[in-house]
Amino acid sequence: MRCRVAKSTRTSPKRRIVPSATWPSLTRSCHSDDVTDSSWDSFRYRVRAAKLVTPVIRELWLEPVGEPMRFRAGQYMLLADAKYAIPQRSYSVASAPRADGLLSVLVTLVPNGPTSTWAHRLAMYDEVSVEGPFGTFVAAPDWAAPVLLLGAGSGLAPLRSLAEALLGVGGGGAGGVGDARPGGGVGRPGDGVGDARPGGGEPNPAMPPPVTLFFSGRTAADAIDRAQFEAWAAEFAQFDYRLTCTREAYEARHSRIPDLLAAEFTSLRGYAVFTSGPPGFVTGCQAAAEALGADPVNIRTEEFFTEPSPWSSEMPPIPTASIDTDAKSASPKEF
Repeated sequence: MRCRVAKSTRTSPKRRIVPSATWPSLTRSCHSDDVTDSSWDSFRYRVRAAKLVTPVIRELWLEPVGEPMRFRAGQYMLLADAKYAIPQRSYSVASAPRADGLLSVLVTLVPNGPTSTWAHRLAMYDEVSVEGPFGTFVAAPDWAAPVLLLGAGSGLAPLRSLAEALLGVGGGGAGGVGDARPGGGVGRPGDGVGDARPGGGEPNPAMPPPVTLFFSGRTAADAIDRAQFEAWAAEFAQFDYRLTCTREAYEARHSRIPDLLAAEFTSLRGYAVFTSGPPGFVTGCQAAAEALGADPVNIRTEEFFTEPSPWSSEMPPIPTASIDTDAKSASPKEF
């Protein structure tokens, strides 16, 4: 079983959460219309693309069958099969709201977990049920103060959504040749031929705030979208990507993020800090950020439970198949 609980934000689906009055700018919608937990609903989606992004994490791109779910970057949803024969589980949306309605989720394979096992076996055009959106792990695209995103494992999902929204690089552009996910694109760094990310339209004309994404993985194989984030860092002066691989000493950084923050930042006073991942990681990052001057009211946390057991040289069995990600595509894509 995989479930997530956000400190001070997770609630039952029908209970509305009122954003904290002490942080009004960061709780305004990243979508043109306001979305709150009180507006959740059920939606039909189908699998448009899928790919293993780490040995145990599969990324699913879902397209709406009819009306899409409106959500804020950083929010989560409930995922199940179309007939609700599989237990619902909560997953953060791993992409910013897009004009084409597509959304991404990162699913960690949990041994004997019925929902994650089902999700790792989904095939092209299989229909799924989505309910939401939920949560207040959100930020406004016009937030001007520096933003620090701290994540580990599949905790990257809401942070990637936030980064896309803050930088204005996720919108659903034209597909690029060889793209392993739907969309493709123009108008964002690294998109185009051979790129494995959906494109996203033109960057936000307003100057985005300084955004730092600091991600922790066990090995380089766990560094989801490393090439894409490095391309963003090269393209955007306002974006910085930092990576630590805790089990690979040859990487420039190989300690835990809570232990590295004091060396990476002289002060976090005035920062908005978002941290998501396993509970110990999240609480460690929160304490380290507060020690560097971050105001507790400007720290958002989201804990992901039931991470997979560490593996060594052998990966756990993961169902795979070869399949096109687009009906018009001539090249097979990894599933």
